[in-house]
Amino acid sequence: MALNKYMHPRNIYKTPPDFGKLSKLFSEFSSISKVDVTGKIMIDFKDPHSLRILTKCLLKSDFNLDVDIPEDRLVPTLPLRLNYILWIEDLLDSIQRRDNIKGIDIGTGACAIYPLLAAVKNKWNFLATETDSESLSKAQENVQKNNLQEIIQLKKNTTQSIISHVFSDDPNQEFDFCMCNPPFYSTLQELYESRSPARLPPKNGFTGSPQELITEGGELEFCRQLIKESKMYKECVNIFTTMVGHKYNVSVLIQQLKLEGIKHTHTEFCQGRVTRWGLAWTFKDYDLIKLVPPRDKPRKKHTPTIYVLPELPNRDNKTDIALNKIKEILDKLDITNNLIDKRGKNVTLDIVAHTNTWSNQRRKRRLERRIETVAKITKPNEEKDEEHKTKLNSESVSGSDLPASTRDDESVCSQDKSFDSNVDDQLVDSVQVCKGQPLVHAFLKLVKKENSTLLELEYLDGNAGKEGLHQIAQYIKNNWK
Repeated sequence: MALNKYMHPRNIYKTPPDFGKLSKLFSEFSSISKVDVTGKIMIDFKDPHSLRILTKCLLKSDFNLDVDIPEDRLVPTLPLRLNYILWIEDLLDSIQRRDNIKGIDIGTGACAIYPLLAAVKNKWNFLATETDSESLSKAQENVQKNNLQEIIQLKKNTTQSIISHVFSDDPNQEFDFCMCNPPFYSTLQELYESRSPARLPPKNGFTGSPQELITEGGELEFCRQLIKESKMYKECVNIFTTMVGHKYNVSVLIQQLKLEGIKHTHTEFCQGRVTRWGLAWTFKDYDLIKLVPPRDKPRKKHTPTIYVLPELPNRDNKTDIALNKIKEILDKLDITNNLIDKRGKNVTLDIVAHTNTWSNQRRKRRLERRIETVAKITKPNEEKDEEHKTKLNSESVSGSDLPASTRDDESVCSQDKSFDSNVDDQLVDSVQVCKGQPLVHAFLKLVKKENSTLLELEYLDGNAGKEGLHQIAQYIKNNWK
């Protein structure tokens, strides 16, 4: 479903570009476009070369920017980039900052797209950083080509820090905001497996280099480090922001900001068929969530599901004991769990399940017993068959002279092997694996109330939905004692 109607209200791309006009203005665009039977001009969005030409032509026609996009680098999607800039405009306007704006672009890339767009649109000053030498060199060419070197400075980041290096030369610098579009993935494998097979194929072709898409620990750890470093420079930057590519990371980061008492807000960037998220926080005296609310129509909040856990036999009903028991069950189910808050007798875990290991437990045990039974039958038959083969080889007996019992044994063995294989297939089918987005992502809370321990589950997202979380809760209850 197209999400253009949910774009930022000031985004010029709420109305799709006029390809006919672009075809007349730019011969490059004309060379990659074609006319369908209805007379509509189209391009192949799955072709990276076509995407590159489209973006270059839009930057020239709509912003008078000449930008060279290398073939081995990410092609920036302009509606998304513009959505991010417009949201920062809203944030700055809410705190009465409208003139002499100075921002930081972390990881500017080869196109330096954010500084270029904001410079020509708003006359913002930028310090743009980059770790990759080739991308930095190309970004410098693009800035100089558009005569914007006076308001856009570029700096090579040779450190492991995200923002700290900016202040290494001058710790007293002041900025209105920082922005960042961090790499989404932690490994190439995660990149290739990131899209759920249940989703429709992407409309656009794939572009980008590993250094633009991959970072150690993935997007979540990158953003956590940015939050950590931001505390050291809370007086130097009015508003810290970052884009977030995975929905289930947004909830984790918001929870972290809440627990640390950091004022924040967030938003959705909707464009085409893609949704991204923006997260902003500040250490100044701005109540961002009131100044710039997340959305006019906020997401439906999931009501937590609460269970009373039975008392464990021969054990005191203490939170630590319940926590150890919960972690033991989650580890058994291969559900990752991270402690994100522990205050007094209340504990909060962030849990993520990528594989369904909790369903059909009785069926799995029954199939496992049948496999064991088949193995016991199969092994003697195989040994007996091997004895027959040895005997036949020594006596040079032809296959047609084999005793009927031997042929029967071979038949039984063959059937048993076939049955064994079928059982294995059934066991594999009984476990669902979802690559990319998890099956279930939730907050699990243990709350001590009087003499009882409450299990509180707050669903965040996942392909298995709330039903998957309820199944996990039922498994915990069934295996509690």
